[in-house]
Amino acid sequence: MSKIWRWDQGRLNYFQYSNLQRIAQTIVKLDGIEINVKDLDPLRYVLENRTSLPFSPQSYKVWRNYKRVFECSMLATNINNSLYISDICKKVATDIEFGVDDYLSFLISNFRYPFPAFSDYIFGDKPVYPFCAILKYLIAQLALGKEPYLTLEDTFSKVIGNNCDGTENLDFYQELKPTTRISIGDENRQVREMLVFMSQLSILKWHKGKLLLDASPTDLIEYNNFRDITTPNFILPNQSREKDFINLTTINLIKNSKPFEIQSRELVSDDTFTEGKRIRVTHIKIERSPLLRKFYFETFPTTICDMCTTNTKKKYPWTENLLEIHHILPLASTLTVTSSGTSLEDIVPLCPNCHRSVHSYYKIWLNTNLVSDFNSKTEAINVYNQAKSKIII
Repeated sequence: MSKIWRWDQGRLNYFQYSNLQRIAQTIVKLDGIEINVKDLDPLRYVLENRTSLPFSPQSYKVWRNYKRVFECSMLATNINNSLYISDICKKVATDIEFGVDDYLSFLISNFRYPFPAFSDYIFGDKPVYPFCAILKYLIAQLALGKEPYLTLEDTFSKVIGNNCDGTENLDFYQELKPTTRISIGDENRQVREMLVFMSQLSILKWHKGKLLLDASPTDLIEYNNFRDITTPNFILPNQSREKDFINLTTINLIKNSKPFEIQSRELVSDDTFTEGKRIRVTHIKIERSPLLRKFYFETFPTTICDMCTTNTKKKYPWTENLLEIHHILPLASTLTVTSSGTSLEDIVPLCPNCHRSVHSYYKIWLNTNLVSDFNSKTEAINVYNQAKSKIII
């Protein structure tokens, strides 16, 4: 029987990259503290106050209830009743240019079963790299000229059912046939949350129950089928869970996982608006996502610019829709992803001129305030509305 794929069900919000950053920035300062202390929870007060996340219920200590969040995200584990902070946690917490693509590029090629977060850890099992297998399936579909998407049912029937381990070549995934494999127990929810979690990668989107690859056949050729991110980093399991976790999360023991950068979404003028900051360049690339634009205008079929209120269809009647999408919140260069799909709540439609102008306004505001990014969603929205209010129509 094929291996059961595990994750941490019911904690999806905590795996949102912006929240993982807040968690990392909080616990990195707690490295080495004693975790299990009688009549005291050493994590609750500081985590709830610095991340604004509820670590409920209050009746259980944070580590007992959220152990898998810390471990599956590769941020921390418990070694001899002391909090161990991983290299990747330190990177997420302190490197402002280490964005969601960098983080997921690392995790996708290093997360494998057996994994030390789970009670059924058997170090002698054959390693399975679930995220690599999922990506390879999507890439294989694109290479075949098919729409590159994966449903939850496909994941069980074609990927898990065929015992894919993520090490196979693309030809193997192109020839996969459906099986009778269906979810077992709570596996359905766990695997769905794995798909949603990895959809934060900028070349993936979660929409209407599908994980879609947001790339073109040209991208596959240019980036050699995204070989770096889909190649597992082979680290043999260790009999000691603690040593295994350290090995999987120690940066100098692993290959240099390079995040892909789709050059076709870059323009020469980008540096003018981003000052060369890779996080902000990534943000602009996300705004140029063909799938994200498609999702937005399917949901909100408007042709009116949110800033200058120009009706582009009326002004240019020979065109269909000239509007672009603008993601108000550049923090971490990521999109909010929920179990239902990619959230569109922080996206607005802008004409090309207003879109360029608002990025220019952002740059001026950041330079004036001597910061490299907004420190909250509220601040980003306020600055956007400032720019909007200063337009002369």
